[in-house]
Amino acid sequence: MQRKLLYFTMLYSTQAFAQVDLSAKLDSYLKKIRSVQQISINAEKSFKPTDLIITMPENKPAIPEKKILISPKLVKIPGINIQAVTPAKVVYTISQKFVLPSVLALARIQDPVTKPAEATVESISEIAVDEYKMIQGLIFYEMQKKYDVAMSVFIELSGNSVYKAQAQLNYAQSAASLGMNSEFRQNIFQVIDQTQDKNIRLKAVQSVVQNIKAVENADMEKVESLVQSFNIDISKNDNYLYQQAKYFIKEGNLNAAENSLGQISAKSELYMDSVLLSTSINYRRGEVNKAISKLEKVIPAIESDKKNKIRNMLILTLARLYFQKGKYKNSYESYLKIDRSSPLWIQSVVEQAWAQILVGDHIGAAGNMFSLHTEFMKKIYMPESYIVRSVGYLNLCQYGDALHVLTDLDSRFKQTHEKLVRFQSENKNAAPYYDLVKTWYSNSGQSEINSLPRSFVAELAIHPSFTNLQERINNYDDENSRFSKILTDFSNREQVIRQRMIQNKNELQTLKNQRVSAQILAKNEIKNRVAEIELQILGRGKEGLKKMQAVAQLRLENKKSNLRIQASEALKTRYSELVAVLGKLLEQEEVLAYEVYSGAGEHIRFQMAGGKIDERTPAALTPEEKKSYKWKFRGEVWEDEIGHYRSSLKNVCAREDLAQKGDQ
Repeated sequence: MQRKLLYFTMLYSTQAFAQVDLSAKLDSYLKKIRSVQQISINAEKSFKPTDLIITMPENKPAIPEKKILISPKLVKIPGINIQAVTPAKVVYTISQKFVLPSVLALARIQDPVTKPAEATVESISEIAVDEYKMIQGLIFYEMQKKYDVAMSVFIELSGNSVYKAQAQLNYAQSAASLGMNSEFRQNIFQVIDQTQDKNIRLKAVQSVVQNIKAVENADMEKVESLVQSFNIDISKNDNYLYQQAKYFIKEGNLNAAENSLGQISAKSELYMDSVLLSTSINYRRGEVNKAISKLEKVIPAIESDKKNKIRNMLILTLARLYFQKGKYKNSYESYLKIDRSSPLWIQSVVEQAWAQILVGDHIGAAGNMFSLHTEFMKKIYMPESYIVRSVGYLNLCQYGDALHVLTDLDSRFKQTHEKLVRFQSENKNAAPYYDLVKTWYSNSGQSEINSLPRSFVAELAIHPSFTNLQERINNYDDENSRFSKILTDFSNREQVIRQRMIQNKNELQTLKNQRVSAQILAKNEIKNRVAEIELQILGRGKEGLKKMQAVAQLRLENKKSNLRIQASEALKTRYSELVAVLGKLLEQEEVLAYEVYSGAGEHIRFQMAGGKIDERTPAALTPEEKKSYKWKFRGEVWEDEIGHYRSSLKNVCAREDLAQKGDQ
């Protein structure tokens, strides 16, 4: 704008237009221009930009408009009284300020002096082949849990003097993991006795403690010495404490045995076994009440588990202790709790009847024994039950029934006793008694075994003195079978691996034809290589296991032979006891027959003299009404009812007879 103003100022600064000199070519135009008259124009007022002054109003801050807000009306809530808060009380004031103790400045640490690293070349020893095998065996044992394959690898290392002790230790532990207790015991004690390496011996002793179930009672003295030498803590090992207690009992150290049992946790699987063992210690000391108290506390916890073997043994023990203390009602109730599937049940029913006899419940005793003499129970050997039943009838003055039972006892067992005595006289050695039971196992359906009643042989074979030994014999047979099973499994695995190798080879050829990458081909080649190695391990393992099986078979046969001798002696002793008991029962049968005839005569004379007989049915011991059965047999017997029957016969004894018998 300023430049335009200057231009007009220059153009109109005079009173007339300026003359313009044009070129010759514009003559015609010049003539016209000269003919134009001059016009007088007043000069235009000029001005500069600085002449224009503009004043702006002052900037004033904006004042917001005040808005007055009206507070809401106060709402009063009735019924609420707001009380003033009690001011806080001053409990404690600090009289003086706490001053932080002064701390001296840390001394200056000199900068570390560094030296340049010097690389030195050292020789590297390669891992030996047997070292690879040891690593291989540990992988199978610890990581893959393939204990059979691990055993085969450790067998290969047993010939290397450097690795023999460690390999034998690992072999023993692998055998224990497979339940081959004899193999474990044989090898673990060899390691302990032969190696000089303290670390390996320590591990071996620890392994013995951990697998104490595989150790025999004869080894416990040695094990105890090793545990003390290596100061191994066994306070949390319930299996060891239980085995230790049995060892102490055998040695007659009852205090030490009770201390070991006392350390077994109440949550342990062996707790009930430990209580049973503890009560046997109390009984040997004459502490019957203490034993009863222990059993009364623990039995309720397992009473509902009727198939539990230890449960039935605990209840039978409690019932017998009650009986010994004269608590016949408690004894009777305990006998009723023993499960019918237990081998202890028949004996418990007979003992239960004796408890009933001793408190005058002759009706119950006679009824329960009658239920055992039906066809349902004919295959069971229980001659004592006839004596109990006849005593029950005798005390009811049912002399005819008592005599009938004694006659039945004589007809059933007198001839049996003669056969038993004959077999005993013909077999002075123990071996025939083992063969007798063995024949029964093979032909359990026969009514007679070597001319002896099947029921007698079955009773002979179920006693713990024999069954415990036979169980160990069976375990040795099972261990030998495990060797055979491992070898069979190895052969089956070899076939599977060979088939896998053929399949892998075909797949690899297919991939080569398809021209896949070298990486994929390498992976398939590795599969074949792994299969080849596994096949080699199994092949070598079979050879080693066959050698170990041959050695183990010889050892196991020797052990089984010794156990058979012990089992045969146990059977012979048990046989003699049963024959002696049966002989005494038959003698009692004669005495009872005399009592029956004598009592019947007195009873008849009393009646002939005009004595009056009142029928009475005393019920000193009876189960609950819903569990009681009156005995009038006309049909079958239910197994779960046996033990609860009561005879329908009445007590017909005269008052004078009751006084003579001491009945209440």
